[in-house]
Amino acid sequence: MTQFDFNKTTSREGTYSVQYDGTEALFGATGLEPFWIADMDIETPEVIRDAIKRRLDNGIFGYTMWQNERFYEPIKHWWKTRFNISLNEDDIHYAASVLYTVGEVMRQTTNEGDGVILTTPSYNSFPNLIKGNDRKIVETPLIYDESKKEYFLNTEEFTNLCAREDVTLYIHCNPHNPTGKVWSKEELSEIKKICQENNVYLISDEIHMDFVRPKEDFVSMVSLLEENDSVLVTTGLGKSFNLASIPHSYFITKDRNITADITTAMGSRYNVNTASSLALAAIEAAYTECGEWIDQLNDHVAGNFQLISDYIDEHLSEYLSFDIPKATYLGWISFEKSGLDASEVHRALVEVGGIAVSPGKLYLDDENKHFRFNVASSRTRIEDGLDRIRKTFEHLSK
Repeated sequence: MTQFDFNKTTSREGTYSVQYDGTEALFGATGLEPFWIADMDIETPEVIRDAIKRRLDNGIFGYTMWQNERFYEPIKHWWKTRFNISLNEDDIHYAASVLYTVGEVMRQTTNEGDGVILTTPSYNSFPNLIKGNDRKIVETPLIYDESKKEYFLNTEEFTNLCAREDVTLYIHCNPHNPTGKVWSKEELSEIKKICQENNVYLISDEIHMDFVRPKEDFVSMVSLLEENDSVLVTTGLGKSFNLASIPHSYFITKDRNITADITTAMGSRYNVNTASSLALAAIEAAYTECGEWIDQLNDHVAGNFQLISDYIDEHLSEYLSFDIPKATYLGWISFEKSGLDASEVHRALVEVGGIAVSPGKLYLDDENKHFRFNVASSRTRIEDGLDRIRKTFEHLSK
């Protein structure tokens, strides 16, 4: 078995990385060590890079069709071997990006002024997308169960929100960003049932699906699909294989009407209906050859999370609370027990700790008592980040 090195340091200099070159503009300071955006400081697998190089060597990058076996078969293989889900080609469709798909479903299934439900805290691009399309954010805060150390949906509140006449769409995040919650089959079945009974369209963003530990615990909304369900699942390789700068995605649905509507919009309205030839090469390589790589990466991520948990227990337990998430590579860390002012903490993380982590308010965490910490990095880099956080809170406690 090949052993992969996830502790290798690779410079991002000269790549115009948002995480590095975009940090100053967002946080207002130079020289910060960034742990905020959800891409990885880990190289894309070599077999994917080699596949892209081979495609580059062809030398021609004209309009490219995705409706072929080199698109369908790798996706079908991945879902069957990793999640034991058999897909039909008629249900799989290429799209420009996950967020494009979410936005297009919103435009096709809702009207301006309609309410769109989000479980909060929420991935920060969802609120931006809702506002940008002149819809209303309808929040249903997740309930944190202290004894189980887990977040749960407030089913009664969710049902009441879905029953509102102005609510027509629910954007689901599976697994959940930023909490790392893994949804059970029972929870997903109930959510789907509530949406169906109230004519609320359901779109499930499953971009973090490959970061559920163990992978057998991942339940996709795809596994619950029946013919003509008003449900669509969108995902891609961006998170799993660090390919965010090669725009692509695919969606899975048995709703033929929404498929036709999205296809028409991509072709006639936006002219984004041809595929990235480099993305197609990446999909084929990733989904046929990288299962072992993603398994070892998850072990590395789990080790980094354990490091954070142990470090907080030893050095920061009077300030921070942290539950190792069952999914994603994003830590959702609370400083509520510190009693410190939220704005003061977030300012000190920048000015004292020299670290850029995402403040909770970006995710509709009203009290702003959390920060999101990306752990998809080398072990030494995580240790440095933790030392910066410790420096911050020790300064604040003086």
